[in-house]
Amino acid sequence: MDRFAHNLLVLSDVHLGSDLVHHVRPGAPQPSRASERRRRELVALLEHYAASPRGGLPWRLVIAGDFVDFTGMSVLPECALETELTEEERAHGLGGAEDHALAKLRLVLDHERAIVRALAEFLARGHSLVVVRGNHDVEWYWKRLRDAFRAELDAYAPGAGDRVEFSDWFYYEPGAVYIEHGHQYDAYCSYEYLLCPLSPSDPRRTTRSISDVLLRYVVRPTPGMTEAGHGTTGRLDYLKFAARLGSRGIVQLAQRFLRANRALVRLWREHSSAAVEHIRREHERALERLSREHRLPLATLRHLDALRRPPITRHLLGVFASVMVDRVLLGIVGTAALVALTLLSSSRRMAWSSSGGALAVLLGADAAWSRLRSSAEPSPELRERAAHVAKLLDVRYVVMGHTHLPEVTSPIPRATYVNLGAWAEDDMDDGPPPLPATRTHLVITRNAARGEAELLQWTPEGPRPFFPEPEA
Repeated sequence: MDRFAHNLLVLSDVHLGSDLVHHVRPGAPQPSRASERRRRELVALLEHYAASPRGGLPWRLVIAGDFVDFTGMSVLPECALETELTEEERAHGLGGAEDHALAKLRLVLDHERAIVRALAEFLARGHSLVVVRGNHDVEWYWKRLRDAFRAELDAYAPGAGDRVEFSDWFYYEPGAVYIEHGHQYDAYCSYEYLLCPLSPSDPRRTTRSISDVLLRYVVRPTPGMTEAGHGTTGRLDYLKFAARLGSRGIVQLAQRFLRANRALVRLWREHSSAAVEHIRREHERALERLSREHRLPLATLRHLDALRRPPITRHLLGVFASVMVDRVLLGIVGTAALVALTLLSSSRRMAWSSSGGALAVLLGADAAWSRLRSSAEPSPELRERAAHVAKLLDVRYVVMGHTHLPEVTSPIPRATYVNLGAWAEDDMDDGPPPLPATRTHLVITRNAARGEAELLQWTPEGPRPFFPEPEA
């Protein structure tokens, strides 16, 4: 590994603004307890590393996606907008148009002044910042947002904004490290054309993944529903959640799912239309620009791009499966078949035999279909794709976020995959969050010949080594 002019400090999934949901959930506390903890500890981390360069080298902080939760916010404008609100935006809050996203960013910057000030002071001490786009902050695509963020930092420390870079896809140091968010390997969150994430039917707005739609339509308006942790949530947990909602809450939740399903069908239609060709061409042009900037062959970038999981919204059947419509239909058909067989059977013994056979077929079909469905847990996909990236680029470290689950593995010899965990967590009224924030971060320090990486966890006493639990 060649000598660089900085050490690396890498973290992910901060989700600033995730508690700004008062449009669809008026009773939500502001700020939430979770956001106060995140703010306090992130400021402490920035102050610690700002004052602690290693080996005479400054830090380059890389935030590997989902720094700001534009997708998860549900707010209305506090000033006039250029882009008129749609009916959906009146119901669920500002959308992905450039001026809408700018209004959301200004709310976040005002809400998180302590973090912005700490970042500005970090930069003023000679360190630097790279913001990599994730699936929750794809709105960094808009130039006015990037300019506004730099200007806000300059207001605290003149010149701080000049030390900020934005990455549309990944951060890369040849032979050393490759960093991206990781959502492209998750079919629920991936985008068909990552470098031009615009809606084919309305290019004034960013496009949405299936996860974005469910977050806006279902998760944020439903008290007690969490975004993370569903991969480890069992049927009993869902039954308890339903009991807390009550009959009225369950009906409202069903209505939200129906509206989300209609929105997803519209999303499938627009991405199947001829209008998507313009988006594809812009994505290709952006690939060519990246090839020149990183001095990577265009074929290599296309190979990297092809590693993504196709969005579920590419296929209508996948859309229905994602919101359990397939399971509901299977249940209706199966129940009707059981009733029909029972009524048509000439004897009680034949009725039991026919019903048992039909039930076995139904359960078998459900099990087979479950195996065909995309897993809601993306960690294995990220791990597998990291091995491909390490081989393709010959880097020592492949680093991602997205899953909120910290991990350190060696997918191939002489290469290490690191998942950064998260700084954000859901704020629960009745217990700990299903996926607590690990407050983990990666440091890569340099010397003359090589770099050494260590995954650390922020604690009240400062950074401490973190050892993820091994995969079962």
